[in-house]
Amino acid sequence: MTATTRYWKVERGADGRPHRAEVFRFDPVEMKNPLRDAVLGAGWTWRGVVFRL
Repeated sequence: MTATTRYWKVERGADGRPHRAEVFRFDPVEMKNPLRDAVLGAGWTWRGVVFRL
Protein backbone atom coordinates (compact mmCIF):
# COMPACT_ATOMS: atom_id res chain seq x y z
CA MET A 1 0.00 0.00 0.00
CA THR A 2 1.29 3.45 -0.90
CA ALA A 3 0.08 6.66 0.67
CA THR A 4 0.04 9.93 -1.21
CA THR A 5 -0.06 13.18 0.74
CA ARG A 6 -1.88 16.15 -0.75
CA TYR A 7 -2.66 19.64 0.53
CA TRP A 8 -5.26 21.89 -1.04
CA LYS A 9 -6.34 25.50 -0.64
CA VAL A 10 -9.52 27.22 -1.70
CA GLU A 11 -9.14 30.07 -4.18
CA ARG A 12 -11.52 32.21 -6.17
CA GLY A 13 -11.55 31.52 -9.88
CA ALA A 14 -11.88 34.00 -12.73
CA ASP A 15 -15.65 33.66 -12.44
CA GLY A 16 -15.53 34.57 -8.73
CA ARG A 17 -16.55 31.10 -7.55
CA PRO A 18 -14.39 29.16 -5.09
CA HIS A 19 -12.42 26.16 -6.27
CA ARG A 20 -9.73 23.86 -4.86
CA ALA A 21 -6.11 24.27 -5.89
CA GLU A 22 -3.46 21.71 -5.02
CA VAL A 23 -0.51 23.37 -3.27
CA PHE A 24 1.54 20.32 -2.27
CA ARG A 25 1.72 16.66 -3.24
CA PHE A 26 4.10 13.91 -2.16
CA ASP A 27 3.95 10.50 -3.78
CA PRO A 28 6.70 8.05 -2.75
CA VAL A 29 6.31 6.14 -6.02
CA GLU A 30 7.43 9.25 -7.95
CA MET A 31 10.58 9.43 -5.81
CA LYS A 32 11.68 5.82 -6.25
CA ASN A 33 13.04 5.92 -9.80
CA PRO A 34 15.08 9.15 -9.46
CA LEU A 35 16.55 7.92 -6.16
CA ARG A 36 17.38 4.52 -7.61
CA ASP A 37 18.98 6.13 -10.68
CA ALA A 38 21.11 8.42 -8.49
CA VAL A 39 22.25 5.52 -6.30
CA LEU A 40 23.13 3.29 -9.23
CA GLY A 41 24.76 6.20 -11.09
CA ALA A 42 27.07 6.74 -8.09
CA GLY A 43 28.18 3.11 -8.31
CA TRP A 44 26.29 1.93 -5.24
CA THR A 45 23.91 -1.00 -5.01
CA TRP A 46 20.13 -0.52 -4.80
CA ARG A 47 18.30 -2.98 -2.58
CA GLY A 48 14.56 -2.59 -2.33
CA VAL A 49 13.15 -3.09 1.15
CA VAL A 50 9.63 -4.22 1.93
CA PHE A 51 8.30 -3.69 5.44
CA ARG A 52 4.96 -3.60 7.17
CA LEU A 53 3.89 -1.23 9.88
